[in-house]
Amino acid sequence: MAITRRSVLLSLSAASVRLPRSWATQSNRRTHYDFAQPREEALAAVAARKATGIAVAAVHRGRIVWEQAFGWANREAGVQATAQTPFSLASISKIFTTTALATLAQEGRLSLDERVNHYLGDLPLRGIEADTATVRQLGAHAAGLPALFEMFPVTGNIAPPSGEALLRSYGTLAFPPGKLYEYSNIGYAALGSIATRLSGLEIGDLITQRVLAPLGLRDSFFDTDRSALGGSAARYDERDRPIPYYTTATPASGEVYASAHDLAMFALFNLKHHSGAQRAILSARWIDELHAPVLHGPAAGATTFGWFSGRSRSGQAVLFKDGGQPGVSTIMYLVPSEQLAGVVLANRSDNGELTQSLIDHMLAAVLPGWTTPDTTMNGPRSSFSGQPPFVGRWSGQLSGGDAEAKLEVDISGDGSATLAIDAKPAEKIVDLQLRGATLIGSVSTLIGAPDVRRSGADKLSLELLPYDGRLVGRVLASASTPGMLATIPFIVSLSRSPA
Repeated sequence: MAITRRSVLLSLSAASVRLPRSWATQSNRRTHYDFAQPREEALAAVAARKATGIAVAAVHRGRIVWEQAFGWANREAGVQATAQTPFSLASISKIFTTTALATLAQEGRLSLDERVNHYLGDLPLRGIEADTATVRQLGAHAAGLPALFEMFPVTGNIAPPSGEALLRSYGTLAFPPGKLYEYSNIGYAALGSIATRLSGLEIGDLITQRVLAPLGLRDSFFDTDRSALGGSAARYDERDRPIPYYTTATPASGEVYASAHDLAMFALFNLKHHSGAQRAILSARWIDELHAPVLHGPAAGATTFGWFSGRSRSGQAVLFKDGGQPGVSTIMYLVPSEQLAGVVLANRSDNGELTQSLIDHMLAAVLPGWTTPDTTMNGPRSSFSGQPPFVGRWSGQLSGGDAEAKLEVDISGDGSATLAIDAKPAEKIVDLQLRGATLIGSVSTLIGAPDVRRSGADKLSLELLPYDGRLVGRVLASASTPGMLATIPFIVSLSRSPA
């Protein structure tokens, strides 16, 4: 038989249509689901080498109604992706971490509204009002901790820090708890430490024992179990090149691998449907606790204990989680009122827009009129023209990651500003804008800290908040090249200099 483009596309998707028999039987009860548009879109992306591997699943009214995969789990080894292939989830892992912690809360061993430092003991969070930050705020990116992301290739000579070492270096709040949204993997490092202190188990073992095993998620694992990596999807950069296997600095935030089928099963659990193979690890009350809004954004968006929430254009409440890091683009939606969920997993860095398009088309096939919900959490941006709370000469400290430096920021009434670190010449801060109550901008220079030197993170993003007569906030030092990403935080506290 001649090899045609059509035969290649069919071979790339062939492994994905074999549903477990129980699901196939249930799916035959309904035949009007038409997923042709997302199916063809995925096939075309793989054929055009705009994607490497993709796996999808849709859940409706208590059953999986579609699951399929396209392209390669490992192209170099000739292994096609299937709906049972474990993909790196990146930040979708966070909802597994919070689910595991909710099992401890259900047993009365943890209170989500207790102070974090009550559980961290001799390794407390530090900084602005740190003793008021709660466990729930940690999981909702509302505790005031800054962003962080570091990669550690297993072929390298530097090991990731322990949870305790990371909190010792970076466990300082940049903002008062409950005031601002900042996506923080450090918060999940703190959750991991709390989980270990309460259970005696590392977070990966707790997730495995409390969530993956009892829910029957057989194609899922925490990647400290290296033995399971051989059957998982490799990770590829935006140039479609394989990325050597790596771990991160914050395992509780992003180290779960799961298949599209297993994520569909996890969606059923979150929609309060349980198959006979699943144990009821949480009551309906505690599932609701996971989904309850904690910090509200400027519109309908909010963070929850692990998820984001929002509303569709037609008004349905929506829960959302995605993940993105080198070699990973993943996304998941729940629409509880419709008993509807969708999952898209891709093993390439630059597939974020593709996964969003695929899941939107998938959900629209079940829910006509579906459009991407607004889950915006950051405040609206506006031009900065020298507003009084910020104008002046400010001096203080920049600290974090075993480094401390003198910092001077000069903000003029004409809307311009400069930043100087130690004895270095002042650099112009560009892209100055107001974002809600904060002032943001960027500058290029190196901070003399070990993690910055290792990653070459020379792009600085500054965010400052007026607080108690000072400017407080953070500087993020970032670097990004194909297959590599680093974001290193430093805490800022500035006082107005005498005129």
